Amino acid sequence: MALKTLVKVGKISNLSDARYCSGMSVDMLGFRVVAGQDHYVNPELYKEIRGWFSGPAIVAEAYGIQKGEDLPAIIQNYLPDFIELSIQDLVKIHSPSSTFILSTTFEELISHEKMIEPFRNQISKIIIPSSTKHESIAELVRSYHVMLSLDSETSIDTVLDYPGIQGIALQGSPEEKPGLKNYDSLSSILEKLEILD
Repeated sequence: MALKTLVKVGKISNLSDARYCSGMSVDMLGFRVVAGQDHYVNPELYKEIRGWFSGPAIVAEAYGIQKGEDLPAIIQNYLPDFIELSIQDLVKIHSPSSTFILSTTFEELISHEKMIEPFRNQISKIIIPSSTKHESIAELVRSYHVMLSLDSETSIDTVLDYPGIQGIALQGSPEEKPGLKNYDSLSSILEKLEILD
């Protein structure tokens, strides 16, 4: 199975979401790695989940990181392929070997270009809302690999028609109880992206 575009699912906090997304050929799975943040997954739970799936790249969602010195422990505990954060979090980091995904808006990105400049070569992708104006998206895709963050209300066909868009970003959700999970919000989008053999 394959999907029509690059897909990242963030806020993964349970094995059910991780296995479902892996089985649906999602490209990247994101885990919240800063203690105290919503949907935080501690290293022990992460290692337990990680042992049950293969395939997707791992994104350490480091929103709310307090200082750059906290990053080495995150890298050691989660072994991520990418670090995802906001501009405010990015400027706290001094990690020349890390690859970043920046979650932002067009307006924020434009107003903080000088702050971002030292990290430009390390920014692999940016994630912006799917509600961003067409002309703003067109401007960003000239300089960045852009992914659109969307929810189940967004028309996936409209998103796929944007020229230059690299992929989409979705979010997982908590389990109702262990093993009991509603996939409606994810499946409504992922099933439309399946390339049927």
